[in-house]
Amino acid sequence: MSSRPLSSRPRFHGPGDKTGTFAVDADSTGTGRGTWEPFVDAWNDRMGDLYPLPEFTASTIDGFRGTMRSVTLQDTAVNELWGSSPLSTRAVGRHEHDEIRLYVGLRGAVALQNPHDQDGDACVSAGTYFLHHVVTENHFHTTPEIGTRIFIFPGDALRSLVAGKPRTGHVASPAAQILMAHTSMVQRTVSDLGPAGAHASRNALLELAKGLILDHFDDREPAFTPALAQAARDLADARLADADLSPASIAAHLHVSVRTLQRAFASLDESFSAYIRRRRLEEAATALTAPGSRLTVSEVAARWHFADSSHFIRAFKQQYQATPAQFARRQA
Repeated sequence: MSSRPLSSRPRFHGPGDKTGTFAVDADSTGTGRGTWEPFVDAWNDRMGDLYPLPEFTASTIDGFRGTMRSVTLQDTAVNELWGSSPLSTRAVGRHEHDEIRLYVGLRGAVALQNPHDQDGDACVSAGTYFLHHVVTENHFHTTPEIGTRIFIFPGDALRSLVAGKPRTGHVASPAAQILMAHTSMVQRTVSDLGPAGAHASRNALLELAKGLILDHFDDREPAFTPALAQAARDLADARLADADLSPASIAAHLHVSVRTLQRAFASLDESFSAYIRRRRLEEAATALTAPGSRLTVSEVAARWHFADSSHFIRAFKQQYQATPAQFARRQA
């Protein structure tokens, strides 16, 4: 659960603008109703007319411990929940809906009772996703430890691709990783977006959701290059200790050419190869200065896959203006 302070007050750019964030954090607002009700009030004020919430059980409201954050882009929303208490619905109402929801499992599981067009219940566990057309609200409950992103898209944008055809898959798929990378960037930057930027981000989210449904996205579309670059960085960060980490291996994982991947980094401050080298040097610096570390320079160079100690020392000195030994002594 995140411990950074978050505000339950929405932040918007002006009258009529539907871009903003609102969030609550049990660490800063207290558990139970002190966290839950401000978020629900903000949602109802902000998005309730478009997407009304179900009613939640008393145990959910009174016992809630966690963090909820919503990013809204006009008629599209991304809600992210990290909790250490279960959620469940008490009543779902009979509102008519026309929306597309994408549930992405990050931790624990969400169980959806008889979602529309699905034969039986759906369980969204960590590392998987479930996307379906919502016509009427359905009950759901979660495990006590839960992490999930819930995307809400307008029905008109994706209905023709989803109605009658719920989709399931793995978050590790290329299309899912690129969508998730774009979403993370939107979450970080939404408060700085003007109307044009918000509209572009919303459209990119919709197009990447289409890519998830069709298992393909247009890698020549300039609007997607930041998301592609971020997805590549995320993959690299998870594989820094792998000997076969390279632009070619990451491009193959994302189902794009190496040239397309290089083009995504062309307008950035460093190439993808330079990013891998810098991150490996950062991990090497951390390893050298860890409390009680007895790693030698040769061992660190080998762990982070530098050709030899001399190559590692030169690269390290270029980045930190000190040799590994000098750096370790200074930190000590």
